Amino acid sequence: IPTCLTAIVVGAVGLVCQLATGAELNALIFNVIQKPLQTLIGDNIVAVCIMYVIIMLFWCVGIHGNNMVAAVKEPIFRPLLYANTAAYTAGNKIPYVMNLTMLQMFAEFGGSGVTIGLVIAILIFSKREDNRTIAGISIVPGLFNINETMTFGIPLVLNPILDIPFILAPVVTMIVGYILVSSGFCPKIVLEVPWTMPPVILGFLATGGHPMGAISQLIVVAISVVVYVPFLIAYEKFQAKQAAE
Repeated sequence: IPTCLTAIVVGAVGLVCQLATGAELNALIFNVIQKPLQTLIGDNIVAVCIMYVIIMLFWCVGIHGNNMVAAVKEPIFRPLLYANTAAYTAGNKIPYVMNLTMLQMFAEFGGSGVTIGLVIAILIFSKREDNRTIAGISIVPGLFNINETMTFGIPLVLNPILDIPFILAPVVTMIVGYILVSSGFCPKIVLEVPWTMPPVILGFLATGGHPMGAISQLIVVAISVVVYVPFLIAYEKFQAKQAAE
């Protein structure tokens, strides 16, 4: 009964929409909501940075930020990716700088907060065995963009010192990535790549097998390490002070 009622109601809404506007409901939603959002947000680096700040703020209180905004993010940026893919396969000029895979390549590598940078920073600079142990077991999942061992192990959740670079790092790497692509240093991202693809390989594949895609992702990985290092040092000083008390 509820299934039949749902189908009837949805069908009736779609019919009324088509009679009133001359367009199907999906087309109306695309033209009235999705297309303006693509224009407003899709190629706007400021709006994208704000989006990542919101994502990371969710993570800071233990809520999966990417899942929270996926319903807004994917309908805006996935069509831009498919438009780039269509242009690439047709041999035409690539239209968009930003798209879904581009966001994954420059702001989500190693997991939310680009925490592969923190893993590397700990392995190089940390003097605490407990932090190094957590970083050690986080290397393999981090290479596949899974970072719950860092998020809840260090932890990054409800950690006011490390939450600063946790929010800042993806914003910085996103801006750098945008500059690299806009300037032509990195080719525009044209192919959809599974989100679990390791960094550098992801950059190579997403740009259609271009070495500069891999090099560009190496650059932002290095930048993420630089962002995390001073806050890691401050956090370990805080841990040492706590242990002394």
